[in-house]
Amino acid sequence: MDTPSLSPRPTSIPILGWSTIAASALMIIVNLSSLVTTSALEALNLNFDSPVFAQYVPQSMKSMLDLYTYSRWWTWYGVFYFGFTLAAGVQFVRLRAWGRSALETACWIALLNALVDTILSYKIWSSAQETFTVVLRAMGGSHSAYLNPLGFFTIVVGFLLWVVPAAGMIVYLRRSAIRQTVSLR
Repeated sequence: MDTPSLSPRPTSIPILGWSTIAASALMIIVNLSSLVTTSALEALNLNFDSPVFAQYVPQSMKSMLDLYTYSRWWTWYGVFYFGFTLAAGVQFVRLRAWGRSALETACWIALLNALVDTILSYKIWSSAQETFTVVLRAMGGSHSAYLNPLGFFTIVVGFLLWVVPAAGMIVYLRRSAIRQTVSLR
C-alpha cells in the first residue's frame, strides 16, 4: 500500500510558531501586570469624586481616568486573546490543521484589535492633552495648548505593530506549502 510521503517541514513553521508562543506569553504577563496599575488608577479615580477635591481636578482628568477604567476590560480581553493565540501557536508548531486555522483567525482578530486599541489610545492621549493644557494655563504658562507629538507617534507605531505582523502572518498561513504541510500531519 502506498502511503503519502510527508514533505519536510519548512523551518519557518517552528520559527513563527515559537515566536508566536513567546510573544503571546510575554503579552499575557504584560496584561496581567497592567491590571495591577489600573486597580491603582481606579482607587485614585474614587478620590476625585470627593466634593472638596473634585473642584480642583479638571474634567478632562476625570474623563482620562474613566477611559483607563474602560481599558481594564480591554486588558482582560487581551489576556484571553493572547491565551487563545498561545494555544494556537502550540498547535501550529505541532502541525495541527486547526492550529493553523486558529492562528489565522487570531490574526484577523488582531486587525480588529488594532482599530479598537488605536481608538482607545487616541482618546486617552487626547484627554491627557486637554488635561495638560488646563494645568499649564492654571500655572500661568504662555502656551495655550499642550501637544505631545511623541504620544501620537507611539499610537501610530502601536497600530503598525498590530497590523504589519498580523497581515504578514495571514499571507504566510494561506500559502499552499504551509497548508499542505500542516494538513498532512
